[in-house]
This record gives sequence, structure tokens and C-alpha cells, in this order.
Amino acid sequence: MDIKQLQADLDATVRGNDILKCEVRNVLDALSCATPKLKYLELQVLKQDENINQLTNNLQECMTELGVVKGILPKVF
Repeated sequence: MDIKQLQADLDATVRGNDILKCEVRNVLDALSCATPKLKYLELQVLKQDENINQLTNNLQECMTELGVVKGILPKVF
């Protein structure tokens, strides 16, 4: 190989390296934007879990009260 070919190969490698650096920066930027969104979604899931637990507890209380009412009704009539 001659010097010109080596220089051309080096130039192409440097350009490829620059392109890869740019792509890595773009991915890191996208990741930095996605991280807060992920944390927000995690908080939303936790809130939904709390809501589901509260609704489940409410349902259990209502079922208990319904059982009591079912026990009382035959005695009323």
C-alpha cells in the first residue's frame, strides 16, 4: 500500500469514528429524555396500584356489609 491509500483509509476511519460518536451522542440524548418519562410512568403505576388496592379493600368491606345485611333481612321479613 502506498501512503495515499493509507491516508485515504485513515481519513475514512476518522469519518466513520466521528459518525459513530455522533450516533452515540444521539442515543445518550434520547436516553436522557426517556429516563424522566420512565420515572414518571413508574410513579403512575405505583399510584394505579394504590388505587387498585384501595378499591379492593372497599369491595371487601362492601361484601362484608352485604353479608351482614343478608343475614339481617330474613329476620326482618
